[in-house]
Amino acid sequence: MTNSRALIGIGLGMAALALAGCAGGRATGSQSGGLELAEVLNSPTATLVVHGMSCPLCANNVDKQLLDVPGVSDVSVDMGTGEAKVWFKPGARVTRQRLADAVDKSGFTLAEVRVP
Repeated sequence: MTNSRALIGIGLGMAALALAGCAGGRATGSQSGGLELAEVLNSPTATLVVHGMSCPLCANNVDKQLLDVPGVSDVSVDMGTGEAKVWFKPGARVTRQRLADAVDKSGFTLAEVRVP
């Protein structure tokens, strides 16, 4: 009986972590990457530096939120580097602010936006 209680406790703890994700990993940083947040990105791609991602659930949350941004066609998140590469639809008018808002909604902080 004691072993089953311990297993239940461990299971509940793991479930709580899974539901919470790694949102506690928020960090403060400059969301602008040195430029205006309202500026439209005139590039087919951008690389976002995201602080706090450390597990597959984190990457999945960031991926989903970025894909919801109008004009974003594809996203590839690399947990190891903390970067998300974003591809835009032709003619899309995506701003740094929209990307920052999506990353924030996923529970993380956008530290930098790099465009080629």
